[in-house]
Amino acid sequence: MIYEEIHLTKKDFKVEWYSGSGAGGQHRNKHQNCCRITHIATGLRAQGTESRERASNQRTAFNRLAKLILAHFYSDNPVIRFKTRDTIRNYHCVRNEVHDKASGLKRSYKKVVVDGDLSEMIEARRNTIASV
Repeated sequence: MIYEEIHLTKKDFKVEWYSGSGAGGQHRNKHQNCCRITHIATGLRAQGTESRERASNQRTAFNRLAKLILAHFYSDNPVIRFKTRDTIRNYHCVRNEVHDKASGLKRSYKKVVVDGDLSEMIEARRNTIASV
């Protein structure tokens, strides 16, 4: 296997700061300490919101984004390489439907989730990946 080096600079990323939401009260709602980092060339995005400290959230976001970028560049599977952020399946209990996005297969929610019969979904996904 041949390894290549990936050279990235600050100009390759877009860093955004925003206020968090949820538990944490006034400090979380008023201070912009949540970080979202986007790799401009690929559109891959990661965020860090766990801590109250900006530096910690930025470090977390960069670590997550680094894993995504490595998976993107070193992946031999084109489905993983170009569809890292896509939804795999939609589960809708009210409509009694599970929809596999890649294969287009739709099955009943009761059969797939309640009964635990995922065999058709898995087989359809394998056939879709094999045909790519």
